[in-house]
Amino acid sequence: MIIDLTDPDGDAHERIRTAAVLLFARQGYAATSIRDLGRAVHMTNAGIYHHVASKEALLADLMRVAQQGLNDATERMLATAGAPADRLALLIGSLTAVHARNPLTTRVMDGELRSLTPGSAAHDEIIALRDVYEAHWRRTLADGVAGGTFRVADQKLTRLALMSMCTGTSEWYRPDGDSTLEQVCAEFVTIGLAAVRAPAQVTTSPDYSLLPDFPWEPPDAHNDPRPDEARR
Repeated sequence: MIIDLTDPDGDAHERIRTAAVLLFARQGYAATSIRDLGRAVHMTNAGIYHHVASKEALLADLMRVAQQGLNDATERMLATAGAPADRLALLIGSLTAVHARNPLTTRVMDGELRSLTPGSAAHDEIIALRDVYEAHWRRTLADGVAGGTFRVADQKLTRLALMSMCTGTSEWYRPDGDSTLEQVCAEFVTIGLAAVRAPAQVTTSPDYSLLPDFPWEPPDAHNDPRPDEARR
Protein backbone atom coordinates (compact mmCIF):
# COMPACT_ATOMS: atom_id res chain seq x y z
CA MET A 1 0.00 0.00 0.00
CA ILE A 2 1.33 3.45 -0.94
CA ILE A 3 0.65 6.21 1.58
CA ASP A 4 0.01 9.63 0.06
CA LEU A 5 1.28 12.11 2.64
CA THR A 6 -0.73 14.97 1.20
CA ASP A 7 -4.08 13.17 0.83
CA PRO A 8 -6.44 14.76 3.40
CA ASP A 9 -8.82 11.82 3.01
CA GLY A 10 -6.12 9.24 3.75
CA ASP A 11 -5.52 7.57 7.09
CA ALA A 12 -4.02 10.40 9.14
CA HIS A 13 -2.25 8.04 11.53
CA GLU A 14 -0.48 6.20 8.72
CA ARG A 15 0.39 9.47 6.96
CA ILE A 16 2.03 10.72 10.13
CA ARG A 17 3.88 7.44 10.63
CA THR A 18 5.16 7.53 7.05
CA ALA A 19 6.36 11.10 7.41
CA ALA A 20 8.01 10.27 10.74
CA VAL A 21 9.90 7.32 9.28
CA LEU A 22 11.08 9.41 6.35
CA LEU A 23 12.22 12.33 8.47
CA PHE A 24 13.64 10.37 11.40
CA ALA A 25 15.66 8.17 9.02
CA ARG A 26 16.74 11.02 6.76
CA GLN A 27 17.70 13.73 9.24
CA GLY A 28 17.44 12.07 12.65
CA TYR A 29 14.85 12.19 15.40
CA ALA A 30 16.47 15.06 17.29
CA ALA A 31 16.55 17.28 14.18
CA THR A 32 12.90 16.62 13.32
CA SER A 33 10.23 18.84 14.84
CA ILE A 34 6.48 18.49 15.07
CA ARG A 35 6.33 21.41 12.65
CA ASP A 36 8.41 19.37 10.16
CA LEU A 37 5.95 16.50 10.45
CA GLY A 38 3.02 18.87 10.00
CA ARG A 39 4.49 20.35 6.84
CA ALA A 40 5.12 16.89 5.41
CA VAL A 41 1.48 15.81 5.83
CA HIS A 42 -0.14 19.24 5.34
CA MET A 43 -1.42 19.40 8.90
CA THR A 44 -1.11 21.93 11.71
CA ASN A 45 0.78 21.19 14.90
CA ALA A 46 -2.58 20.83 16.63
CA GLY A 47 -3.64 18.35 13.96
CA ILE A 48 -0.54 16.24 14.61
CA TYR A 49 -1.15 16.28 18.37
CA HIS A 50 -4.72 15.15 17.78
CA HIS A 51 -3.29 11.82 16.58
CA VAL A 52 -0.10 11.44 18.64
CA ALA A 53 0.59 12.37 22.25
CA SER A 54 4.12 13.58 21.55
CA LYS A 55 7.02 13.18 19.14
CA GLU A 56 8.64 10.71 21.53
CA ALA A 57 5.43 8.69 21.77
CA LEU A 58 5.36 8.53 17.97
CA LEU A 59 8.94 7.25 17.86
CA ALA A 60 8.21 4.68 20.56
CA ASP A 61 5.14 3.48 18.65
CA LEU A 62 7.15 2.99 15.45
CA MET A 63 9.92 1.14 17.26
CA ARG A 64 7.46 -1.01 19.22
CA VAL A 65 5.51 -2.14 16.16
CA ALA A 66 8.65 -2.79 14.13
CA GLN A 67 10.44 -4.76 16.84
CA GLN A 68 7.32 -6.76 17.76
CA GLY A 69 6.79 -7.56 14.09
CA LEU A 70 10.34 -8.91 13.82
CA ASN A 71 9.93 -10.88 17.06
CA ASP A 72 6.67 -12.49 15.95
CA ALA A 73 8.00 -13.43 12.52
CA THR A 74 11.16 -14.90 14.04
CA GLU A 75 9.22 -17.05 16.48
CA ARG A 76 6.96 -18.35 13.72
CA MET A 77 9.93 -19.35 11.58
CA LEU A 78 11.94 -20.91 14.40
CA ALA A 79 8.96 -23.03 15.44
CA THR A 80 9.73 -25.42 12.58
CA ALA A 81 13.53 -25.51 12.99
CA GLY A 82 15.35 -27.78 15.40
CA ALA A 83 19.06 -28.02 14.67
CA PRO A 84 21.19 -25.02 15.68
CA ALA A 85 22.55 -24.62 12.12
CA ASP A 86 19.03 -24.44 10.72
CA ARG A 87 18.00 -21.93 13.36
CA LEU A 88 21.05 -19.77 12.73
CA ALA A 89 20.34 -19.84 9.00
CA LEU A 90 16.79 -18.64 9.62
CA LEU A 91 17.94 -15.91 11.98
CA ILE A 92 20.51 -14.62 9.49
CA GLY A 93 18.20 -14.82 6.48
CA SER A 94 15.21 -13.20 8.15
CA LEU A 95 17.12 -10.34 9.80
CA THR A 96 18.86 -9.62 6.52
CA ALA A 97 15.59 -9.62 4.58
CA VAL A 98 13.69 -7.42 7.03
CA HIS A 99 16.40 -4.78 6.90
CA ALA A 100 16.80 -4.95 3.14
CA ARG A 101 13.05 -4.65 2.55
CA ASN A 102 12.41 -1.93 5.14
CA PRO A 103 15.55 0.25 5.17
CA LEU A 104 14.02 3.38 6.68
CA THR A 105 11.93 1.65 9.35
CA THR A 106 14.84 -0.52 10.48
CA ARG A 107 17.22 2.45 10.40
CA VAL A 108 14.93 4.17 12.91
CA MET A 109 14.39 0.98 14.91
CA ASP A 110 18.12 0.29 15.22
CA GLY A 111 19.46 3.80 15.61
CA GLU A 112 17.04 5.84 17.70
CA LEU A 113 16.84 4.00 21.01
CA ARG A 114 19.10 6.73 22.37
CA SER A 115 16.31 9.24 21.70
CA LEU A 116 13.88 7.61 24.12
CA THR A 117 14.04 8.98 27.65
CA PRO A 118 16.22 6.64 29.77
CA GLY A 119 14.18 4.90 32.43
CA SER A 120 10.86 5.71 30.77
CA ALA A 121 8.26 3.00 30.26
CA ALA A 122 8.72 3.20 26.48
CA HIS A 123 12.51 2.92 26.74
CA ASP A 124 12.27 -0.10 29.03
CA GLU A 125 9.65 -1.74 26.80
CA ILE A 126 11.77 -1.45 23.66
CA ILE A 127 14.81 -2.83 25.46
CA ALA A 128 12.72 -5.75 26.70
CA LEU A 129 11.49 -6.48 23.17
CA ARG A 130 15.05 -6.38 21.87
CA ASP A 131 16.17 -8.72 24.62
CA VAL A 132 13.48 -11.22 23.61
CA TYR A 133 14.72 -11.13 20.02
CA GLU A 134 18.43 -11.34 20.82
CA ALA A 135 17.75 -14.28 23.15
CA HIS A 136 17.01 -16.38 20.06
CA TRP A 137 20.52 -15.67 18.79
CA ARG A 138 22.09 -16.34 22.18
CA ARG A 139 20.31 -19.67 22.62
CA THR A 140 21.06 -20.78 19.08
CA LEU A 141 24.78 -20.07 19.39
CA ALA A 142 24.94 -21.59 22.88
CA ASP A 143 23.11 -24.74 21.74
CA GLY A 144 25.39 -25.08 18.73
CA VAL A 145 28.52 -24.75 20.86
CA ALA A 146 27.22 -27.12 23.53
CA GLY A 147 26.33 -29.73 20.93
CA GLY A 148 29.64 -29.45 19.12
CA THR A 149 28.06 -28.11 15.92
CA PHE A 150 29.60 -24.65 16.30
CA ARG A 151 33.14 -23.75 17.25
CA VAL A 152 33.14 -20.22 18.59
CA ALA A 153 35.75 -18.54 20.78
CA ASP A 154 33.49 -15.68 21.91
CA GLN A 155 29.76 -16.13 21.51
CA LYS A 156 28.89 -12.47 22.22
CA LEU A 157 31.33 -11.10 19.64
CA THR A 158 30.16 -13.66 17.10
CA ARG A 159 26.53 -12.71 17.67
CA LEU A 160 27.23 -9.01 17.35
CA ALA A 161 29.29 -9.52 14.19
CA LEU A 162 26.64 -11.64 12.50
CA MET A 163 23.79 -9.34 13.46
CA SER A 164 25.72 -6.29 12.22
CA MET A 165 26.28 -8.02 8.89
CA CYS A 166 22.55 -8.59 8.54
CA THR A 167 21.36 -5.16 9.65
CA GLY A 168 23.85 -3.44 7.34
CA THR A 169 21.69 -4.27 4.33
CA SER A 170 19.43 -1.34 5.24
CA GLU A 171 22.30 0.94 4.15
CA TRP A 172 23.37 -0.60 0.86
CA TYR A 173 20.91 -3.13 -0.56
CA ARG A 174 19.05 -2.14 -3.74
CA PRO A 175 16.44 -4.33 -5.47
CA ASP A 176 17.95 -3.40 -8.84
CA GLY A 177 21.48 -4.28 -7.75
CA ASP A 178 23.68 -7.13 -8.90
CA SER A 179 22.16 -9.66 -6.48
CA THR A 180 18.59 -10.54 -5.61
CA LEU A 181 17.51 -10.47 -1.99
CA GLU A 182 17.37 -14.27 -1.98
CA GLN A 183 20.96 -14.43 -3.22
CA VAL A 184 22.13 -11.96 -0.58
CA CYS A 185 20.41 -13.92 2.19
CA ALA A 186 21.84 -17.23 0.95
CA GLU A 187 25.37 -15.80 0.76
CA PHE A 188 25.06 -14.31 4.24
CA VAL A 189 23.92 -17.67 5.59
CA THR A 190 26.99 -19.29 4.03
CA ILE A 191 29.23 -16.62 5.57
CA GLY A 192 27.53 -16.99 8.96
CA LEU A 193 27.85 -20.76 9.07
CA ALA A 194 31.50 -20.48 8.09
CA ALA A 195 32.04 -18.00 10.92
CA VAL A 196 30.85 -20.55 13.48
CA ARG A 197 32.67 -23.36 11.65
CA ALA A 198 29.46 -25.27 11.02
CA PRO A 199 28.60 -27.54 8.09
CA ALA A 200 27.48 -25.39 5.17
CA GLN A 201 24.34 -27.39 4.46
CA VAL A 202 21.04 -26.48 6.09
CA THR A 203 17.57 -27.90 5.56
CA THR A 204 15.51 -24.73 5.76
CA SER A 205 15.33 -21.17 4.42
CA PRO A 206 13.30 -18.11 5.46
CA ASP A 207 9.65 -18.03 4.45
CA TYR A 208 9.46 -14.46 3.22
CA SER A 209 5.68 -14.47 3.51
CA LEU A 210 6.09 -14.60 7.30
CA LEU A 211 8.20 -11.45 7.46
CA PRO A 212 6.52 -8.27 8.68
CA ASP A 213 5.35 -5.59 6.27
CA PHE A 214 5.19 -2.02 7.50
CA PRO A 215 2.60 0.01 5.56
CA TRP A 216 4.39 3.27 6.28
CA GLU A 217 7.65 2.14 4.58
CA PRO A 218 7.80 4.19 1.33
CA PRO A 219 7.94 2.03 -1.82
CA ASP A 220 10.92 4.04 -3.08
CA ALA A 221 12.76 3.95 0.24
CA HIS A 222 15.80 2.31 -1.36
CA ASN A 223 16.39 5.53 -3.29
CA ASP A 224 16.36 7.63 -0.12
CA PRO A 225 19.81 8.94 0.82
CA ARG A 226 21.51 7.93 4.03
CA PRO A 227 21.64 10.69 6.65
CA ASP A 228 25.25 11.59 5.81
CA GLU A 229 24.49 11.72 2.09
CA ALA A 230 21.42 13.89 2.61
CA ARG A 231 23.58 16.62 4.14
CA ARG A 232 26.00 16.78 1.19
